[in-house]
Amino acid sequence: MARMLKDRGVTDVKVLEASPKVGGKCLSSPIGDHIVEFGTCYAIWSHKYVLKHMKKLGIKRNYLRAQRIDGRELLDYIKDGSGPPFVFQAIKYALKRRSLMKRAQKGDPSVNEILAQPTREWLRANNLGKIENMMHRVVTSIGYGYLDRLPLLHAMRWVDFDMLLTGLLKFTVMPEGGWQHFWNEFAKPLDVHLQTKVVAVDRSGETIRVTTESGETFEADQLINTIPISDFCALTDPTAAEQELANSIQWSGYTTTLLSVEDWPHDAPVNAWSATCATDENDGQLLYYRYECPEEDGRVLFSVGQLSIAYTPDELAELATFDAREKGAIDPRVVQQVIWQYMPTYDASKIREGLLQKMVQMQGEMRTFHTGSSFSHEAVSTIAAFNARLLPSVAP
Repeated sequence: MARMLKDRGVTDVKVLEASPKVGGKCLSSPIGDHIVEFGTCYAIWSHKYVLKHMKKLGIKRNYLRAQRIDGRELLDYIKDGSGPPFVFQAIKYALKRRSLMKRAQKGDPSVNEILAQPTREWLRANNLGKIENMMHRVVTSIGYGYLDRLPLLHAMRWVDFDMLLTGLLKFTVMPEGGWQHFWNEFAKPLDVHLQTKVVAVDRSGETIRVTTESGETFEADQLINTIPISDFCALTDPTAAEQELANSIQWSGYTTTLLSVEDWPHDAPVNAWSATCATDENDGQLLYYRYECPEEDGRVLFSVGQLSIAYTPDELAELATFDAREKGAIDPRVVQQVIWQYMPTYDASKIREGLLQKMVQMQGEMRTFHTGSSFSHEAVSTIAAFNARLLPSVAP
């Protein structure tokens, strides 16, 4: 958002970043010449804003084409779903999604009941079984929730027409040098204050006053909040709408674990499993693995992912090594584990009661605008698209 404002001609924009790095849920960990991504992993067709800036910065893309589920090509797994051919389902889904999301963005309450439904329920009612199978990989396996629980709104924010193209074209890339390198280069023109944790926001005066942990203060005409809305409410005297939204969100957990194994026979760099992606019966077990690199001692490194809201770190480590052995890994050992607060999900009853309309109306209240995953979706692509829609309101 800061970069978009700067490119729009707004000259005085300060980014207050609590952590010692830029990039949010990016966590690039170098191991020799290889980089393990514990957070943000891929850019896909819909990451148009990010891909454009990769090109501008001269950062090459590394393509990852072979992705499988249950050891099969993803498209073959998708075709096993019920209903008409995938192309017909993709067109039907894309048209219905475009209509629903446009109405939601305009604050139309007639979509509330539809978007509050569990995703699987809506897909099956519309005979979109192949789209359901696709979502096992592109929604659940990357931590965005089980389809029998996830409100349709959240799935549709992520799975758009560009996502469907990504699946067909196998367009999945990683920036050469890692995501941290990309964000460092991207942020260079910006006024970023690292390790600047905000502890209080006072919006009662003529200007907004922001106080940091070190006692430093900043004054502003407008504030753009990108952190979780619940965290923001703890910093300030929240409006009724801000507090209601904070109370309406359930955060999930996602864990990325780096495993060292003696061997793990595989024929594709990424593989997911329908046993954990299509149902919540095996919650906490491995959703996918990604081959990383060999170690100097002859062992091999793999990253694995788990939905983790219900488990302690020790339980997750135990589940990861147990399930890796069950899936063919020889002598798996945990090297590093990162647990994320992840995927804010709205209470379906609150969606029915008009939460989305209130989220549209609250933008600009108290000279504050909100973006980030509480208002959009976890992925960089959808947050960038949301920012682009919000931009004319922030800087007319």
